[in-house]
Amino acid sequence: MQSFKSQFHNVELKITGYDEPNNGRMLNVAELWMDGVNQTLNFFKHGLYLDFELKNYIMDSLDGKFIFIPEEGGGVLIEMNNLKKIKLPYKGISTVTFRGNSFTDSMLLLNHTDQVIQFDLVDLKERP
Repeated sequence: MQSFKSQFHNVELKITGYDEPNNGRMLNVAELWMDGVNQTLNFFKHGLYLDFELKNYIMDSLDGKFIFIPEEGGGVLIEMNNLKKIKLPYKGISTVTFRGNSFTDSMLLLNHTDQVIQFDLVDLKERP
C-alpha cells in the first residue's frame, strides 16, 4: 500500500485500503503513525478517510511547523509543536474535487476542481 512520510518529523500516513460509502464516492482508508505508534483514533474519532486523488498531495509546510492531512470534507492541519488539530473549512464531498495542495511560507493552498482555498498559517483562517 501507499504511504506518505514527513520530511521533518517521524510521521507517516499509511493508506491501508479503500472504501466506497456510496456509488462512485471513493475514499482512501488510512492510518496516522507518529513516532512508530498508530495515533489515528487519537486524532480522528471515527477513523481516517482521505480524499482519493493524492498524486499532488504535500504533507509538510515549508518550515515543518504543520502537517496537512487531506481528510474528506476539507482536511486537517496538525501543528507539530503542540499536536493541536486544526479543522479546515468544510468542502462538501471533497474527494470528488480535491486535486492537491501546496504551501507557501504563510499559506496552505488547497486545489479543487472548482476553486483554490487559501488558508493562512499565521492566523489560522481561510482567506477570500
